[in-house]
Amino acid sequence: MRYPKEHKEETRRRIVDKAGERFRNEGIEAVGLANLMQSVGLTVGGFYAHFGSREDLVAEACEAGFARTTAALRSYLDTQPRGERTAAFIDAYLSPQHRDEPGAGCMIAANGAELARHPASTRAAFTAQVDAWIGLIDAVLAEDGLKADARALAAGLVGTMVLARAVNDPARSDAFLESGRKSLKANLRR
Repeated sequence: MRYPKEHKEETRRRIVDKAGERFRNEGIEAVGLANLMQSVGLTVGGFYAHFGSREDLVAEACEAGFARTTAALRSYLDTQPRGERTAAFIDAYLSPQHRDEPGAGCMIAANGAELARHPASTRAAFTAQVDAWIGLIDAVLAEDGLKADARALAAGLVGTMVLARAVNDPARSDAFLESGRKSLKANLRR
């Protein structure tokens, strides 16, 4: 029995979405193909009907997951008053909710170090999304009439989140988030 083209596209999207979530939650290398395919109700043999290689999936899942979270962040920031969007961005990124739910959060904080070890083609797809994220930060700074280095702000956000997730003490984790929010906001200027 042949499935319509839309079925294949929907199945591919389900695989990509689940892979992106699991990569952020568990790490890219920790997610095996057989287990991933089982989690979407398919066999590992079906994987190759959708992707040429595991690395193709990694690139696409990282790109799609990153693009989705950037778009959601843009939508959220559009609901915030001008002049307060950058602070809202910092608060949302460095929130306990983002820390505690990596599967729905930023691909950089969850997988940046791991992606540095992947092939250039995968890193190129990731880099395009990093550039889009930096572009969003630049836009939000401009909307608020602020001057700051978007790359430095991004690095501060990601570094703070990585540390907040890595420590084993909840009080220290909360302290990293709070210090990061205060420090990054203090570096903004009109």
